[in-house]
Amino acid sequence: MIRMSDPFGGNFDPRMFEQVPLFRELARVMSWTKGPVNWDLAGETASSMTTDTTPRTDRDEQEFSDAVHVAELWLDQATGLPAVAGPVRALTPRQWVEMAATDTGLGLLVEPLAAGMGRALSQNMPEQLRAMEGQPGFADALRQSFGAMGAMMYGVQVGTIAGNLSGQLLGAYDLGVPVLDARTVATIGDHHERFAEDYDVEPAELRHWLALREACFRRMWAGVPWLQPHLSGLITEFATAAEFNPDQLMEQFGAGGLDPSNLESLSDALGGSDFAVEPTAAQQQVLGRLQAMVAFVEAYAEIVVHGAAGTRLGALDRIEEAMRRRRAAQGPGEQTLHQLIGLDLLPRQVRDARAFCDAVIAARGHEGLDRVWHDAAHLPAAEDFGDPSRWLLRMAAIELEPPADGDTPTR
Repeated sequence: MIRMSDPFGGNFDPRMFEQVPLFRELARVMSWTKGPVNWDLAGETASSMTTDTTPRTDRDEQEFSDAVHVAELWLDQATGLPAVAGPVRALTPRQWVEMAATDTGLGLLVEPLAAGMGRALSQNMPEQLRAMEGQPGFADALRQSFGAMGAMMYGVQVGTIAGNLSGQLLGAYDLGVPVLDARTVATIGDHHERFAEDYDVEPAELRHWLALREACFRRMWAGVPWLQPHLSGLITEFATAAEFNPDQLMEQFGAGGLDPSNLESLSDALGGSDFAVEPTAAQQQVLGRLQAMVAFVEAYAEIVVHGAAGTRLGALDRIEEAMRRRRAAQGPGEQTLHQLIGLDLLPRQVRDARAFCDAVIAARGHEGLDRVWHDAAHLPAAEDFGDPSRWLLRMAAIELEPPADGDTPTR
């Protein structure tokens, strides 16, 4: 006789679920153990959103490489930061996704926070499951499952970010921070060509302007030895100060109606405001320092690129105005990244940071501003943007200090 409690009539075989897409994909996703972000899922999600409308050719890459070579010569006259050698690429959107949707790409920005959420899920089980912790093997299996769920969430969100960004970025440094190898400069798709057409700019002029911007950011992020580690340190500090409520996270997972076999539904479910990060009070303090640094780097690049271009680019004013408008209207990639880690990578402080740089240059020249690159302690704070004299006095006091034993003066 078949018992009512056994719908399979005593012939249950778990392998029957292997042919069901939902369960097959769920098993694959839940077996992830390679870190706090499921990068396989991130790549698949991003690829599903990416199209290569115009192939890139060797000629495209050569033209941009020639522009970067010229840009380096111009930059030598506008900044004390030395040139940095590295790859020059003309990437398709799909190629950019393959490089950026990785632990060494966008992972540098996202993984510290993802790791914190994974620990919160695996170490603090929701209240409704704590009563079952005593069962043999249950706690370990559940923690592994929660870690995989957190990795799935971030994988889909990062993949969504990368997919959106691949359709809008002009170059590798469009976000102002490195999401590829810091030595790599690149164009992404034909976006810069369409940008030139939209704003009635000669493609060659836009290409040279973009080469200046890319090469300037490379000099900072790949050439200043402490800059990228300092960014990573601030992001890690920001992540450490985060607070996650495992009960609330589980409610969000359940309310999302998640289907691992449907990347579009996963992207919609996990990309909503329910999964936004609300910075804690401690995070807000770190965020202020982080955004001030990003704003200064962006402002410094603007000033150096403007000075290097000089009268060489007739459309410079139009290009800069178009870029200001573009920054004001953030695309879905920047919006999602802001939502995901709480960081506005194109902060409104850029204008204030630009005024700070102009004031320092007026008082001490470009060499005075370049003192920032000697040490992370020389970075201006947000308060310095409104009162550059504070920073100038601080630098003057440092100059009066005798060098420590073994120190080598920097130029």
